[in-house]
Amino acid sequence: MKLQMKYTVFLVLATIFIILYFSDTPQVEETINFFPIDSSLQFEQASTHLVVKETGKETYSLNWDVRSSLDRSAYLRQDVSLLFKNGKLEGTLRKWKQNRKDLSQTAKTKESESGLYDAITFHYAELHPSDTIFTSAQQMSKDKLYAVSTPNLQSFHNPLSEEQKEWKNVLDSVTKEITQHSLDEAKKTFQVNLNQYKIILLTDLPAKKNQWLSSFPSFQREEIVGKLWEGLYKNYVLSIRKEDGSTVSPQGSTIPQLLIAKDKSEILVLFTSKDGTPNLLRQKL
Repeated sequence: MKLQMKYTVFLVLATIFIILYFSDTPQVEETINFFPIDSSLQFEQASTHLVVKETGKETYSLNWDVRSSLDRSAYLRQDVSLLFKNGKLEGTLRKWKQNRKDLSQTAKTKESESGLYDAITFHYAELHPSDTIFTSAQQMSKDKLYAVSTPNLQSFHNPLSEEQKEWKNVLDSVTKEITQHSLDEAKKTFQVNLNQYKIILLTDLPAKKNQWLSSFPSFQREEIVGKLWEGLYKNYVLSIRKEDGSTVSPQGSTIPQLLIAKDKSEILVLFTSKDGTPNLLRQKL
């Protein structure tokens, strides 16, 4: 009887210990949170690559490779990559690890039709120099690839022949038509005066960030971009929240268009979900 009582007491104490241990241990969530940028941190590598390989007479595979390496181990490393085909979301890659400096992800999709592929990646690191101080590092990378399936498979980043130039114009026009229609529908739905904003596509952000945010000092540009991706991750990458509170997959939605107010008051993110519903996200500055 005494042995049984001692055993029971041991189980109770062990249970209490486990509860206390896990309640005191910080739980990492799959999210991106912007913290002040630590200028001493550097990404030694941050890349996104797209490659086309022939798989049959009428099919090909698109290989999508994302890699990054910080110059030291971080409390949290995370990369999120978005792949668009002809202006619509084809897929996402997400990976996060604790106490790591390197991340790598690969994916392969089977395709048959010609397309303009745009991939953009946000590389992120979160560090905890102390129990009360959190900092971060961030970088973006992208790749853009044209794949032509007929009459013979060919792919290119920049057109070299007259035929490739013609295909580039065709595929650019298809993508532009889709994104422009999305912008027009959002403008009507949300009564947005486009003349009051500077507009770029999300996929153009890595190359045009400084131009788009030219009215802000460099340190504030990084904060704006970090908070932008924080919002996109929660409200676009993971799921799109509809007005009735339900959520839908972002798959098939258009490339988000970024509108920054010329009076520096806000950023709007406009896109159309797969069912044709216009969506608006708002980031106060």
